Amino acid sequence: MEKKYALLIDAENADIKYLSNILKELKTYGNVTYKRMYGDFTSSSMREWNHKALDYSIVPIQQPHYSKYKNAADIMLVIDAMDIMYNRTVDGFCIVSNDSDYTRLVNRLCEAGYEVIGMGSSNASKTLKAACTEFKNLEKIFSDDLDVSDVKPAPAKRGKKALETYEDEDKGDTITTIDEIRQSVMNIVQKDEKAGLGGIKSTLQRQFSDFDERNYGFTTIRKFIESMKDFQLVQEDSSLYVTLKHPDIDEDEVNQYIRSLLFKKPYELGDLSNKVHEKYTGFDPKSYGYNQFGKFVSNIDGVVVVRDANNSAIAKLED
Repeated sequence: MEKKYALLIDAENADIKYLSNILKELKTYGNVTYKRMYGDFTSSSMREWNHKALDYSIVPIQQPHYSKYKNAADIMLVIDAMDIMYNRTVDGFCIVSNDSDYTRLVNRLCEAGYEVIGMGSSNASKTLKAACTEFKNLEKIFSDDLDVSDVKPAPAKRGKKALETYEDEDKGDTITTIDEIRQSVMNIVQKDEKAGLGGIKSTLQRQFSDFDERNYGFTTIRKFIESMKDFQLVQEDSSLYVTLKHPDIDEDEVNQYIRSLLFKKPYELGDLSNKVHEKYTGFDPKSYGYNQFGKFVSNIDGVVVVRDANNSAIAKLED
């Protein structure tokens, strides 16, 4: 059965130019049964939202600012989300905003067993991103697919206290690095030599709520994984598996060479690494499933890595 989602947009804290793309993306997850947007649409900067609401059958929830420093739209969105949650009429929510004030709401929805897809800009709150099941960075994944009929209005003015809720350190102006993702995939493949491509993507989305291969310029997870030199894809029947690329240099040969060096004397790890790279051009411990040279060495039978009096890492044969 197709999943049902509630789309709740903080229009005062979102960019209207992404509206058609937000709906298009959410429909890939399931049927959008609630479509609501919140704000003071009598404001000159918000009038364009009213026009677009008609085009996309979105219900505008008008909330005037009763106080200079309070945002009634935020409160109304939270109230509606809780009502929908208790009615049990949807399987998940999509919250469109950049505001950290929604973090507790998202936590509560997740605690109740709902999937929460967040959508916002690159500077969305880090805490909000982390709370969501998934967070879509609209600037990165939709930059080449904008509705040219949409225009960007001047940002809505918000009270001083509302603006102060954005702490500088909470602005999520970056995405998870490729190195972090590569290491995560490495860990998955090390545990399961035939890790399914779909399963890897699901795991990455659980580990990194902002993960989306489109953030890195790739249209599919397959192309994203193939771009990493450490992995290769293997087709078996109708299934695709991710495995480590077979290194050109035999691991046992490298192990034997390291033992021969350590038979003569202990080596500081940096010096030992230089020796190995001199003999085996292109050697990379990651090709064998280790993210550091020290871990590669410590995994060799009969070899240990210890710290000396100067706290330097020393490799030597076991006593």
